[in-house]
Amino acid sequence: MPNNQNLRPFNTLTPEEHRELSRRGGIASGERRREIAETKERAKALWAANALLDEAREEYRTALKRLVREERRKQRRRQMKKCRPARKQPSVVQREGGSQ
Repeated sequence: MPNNQNLRPFNTLTPEEHRELSRRGGIASGERRREIAETKERAKALWAANALLDEAREEYRTALKRLVREERRKQRRRQMKKCRPARKQPSVVQREGGSQ
């Protein structure tokens, strides 16, 4: 565990120790960069999925409202048909002179 007592400046290290520590630091840095990039990708995917979900939810609500509106219209039409008196069919009038 590093602390102030065991830290050594790079200029006091041998070239081999300096090279090894730099190599380890580069590997750790690459791992961290990949981790951050992966986290960003996940965040973008979640954001896109959330936006798509919101869009789908809005489309669903619109479709549901349209369906309810159409059903209410149909119901009103049925009620109007029930309330109206039945129309009498015009009787067929035979012409004078009769048909042969």
